[in-house]
Amino acid sequence: MKYIDVTAAAAKWGLSDRRVRYLCNEGRIDGAIKMGWSWTIPEDTPRPRDGRVLRQFKNMDIRPGGVDVDRLIAYQINMPVSGLLKTDKRISAIILSNIMYLMDKDGIIMDEKDVKRILSGRLVPSVSLENHLLIINFRSCFLSLLDSKDAWTDKDMRDIYSRLMQGIDDISSKTYRDGYSRREVRGKDKVRVDVQMETLLAQYESWKNLNGIVSAVMLYGELERICPFERFPSFFSYLVLSGEMIRNNIMPPMFSIGDKGEFDGSYFIALKRGNYKDFTSFIESRVIRSYRLNV
Repeated sequence: MKYIDVTAAAAKWGLSDRRVRYLCNEGRIDGAIKMGWSWTIPEDTPRPRDGRVLRQFKNMDIRPGGVDVDRLIAYQINMPVSGLLKTDKRISAIILSNIMYLMDKDGIIMDEKDVKRILSGRLVPSVSLENHLLIINFRSCFLSLLDSKDAWTDKDMRDIYSRLMQGIDDISSKTYRDGYSRREVRGKDKVRVDVQMETLLAQYESWKNLNGIVSAVMLYGELERICPFERFPSFFSYLVLSGEMIRNNIMPPMFSIGDKGEFDGSYFIALKRGNYKDFTSFIESRVIRSYRLNV
């Protein structure tokens, strides 16, 4: 593969050098690699879409809910989120509970005892290699988020999904799926997944400075709707949700299999009306569950 520098890419696309560097830093140019202080870009990378044009594809008119900020701050002070939590028993319990919930959500039936055995490093003959890898990869991805404090970029999202799919599908996991969103917005024209993801990331620029739970919930809700990747979509969107909360020093939510009904009900309202009040309250309650967990 041939690579070009920022100046050559800018001339090719009709952009300024400064704009191309900005897009590289934001992870919006496929395949761009930073070499010291400069960027190198695959010669065949297509011109990035203009965010001003993307506004016409705005995914949803979203009304965020509110959170109990004072209560949340009190928890944050008592339990700061950092890489030091990797060995905390609460994190292990949160990972296990969420794996069970996400497997159920993505239609995978497994016994909790088998999941525990796999997390402890043992092989379970009755469980497929794919599910072994999914469980181990998910834990690895989740723990890596505890060290990250950066806002999400397109590159970061693709990378976390590639890590989730390592050994399962190392080829198609690098690109968004072909087609349209899993749930279309009423009254909106159909828009392809890659365009919707670029639109979402443009919207996220105005969300990421909101309260951490609010920005995470809106990002999560749109990823659940768009379903950018074909396989294990719930695992991917949960990782992004968790990363956004961790970035804001907030414990990720702890879901359980029994939450599916409440999730579906509150999310349906958010999707139908663009009103995230109930859905935000639901996610907040599961964040508080993580803080209150006794192990």
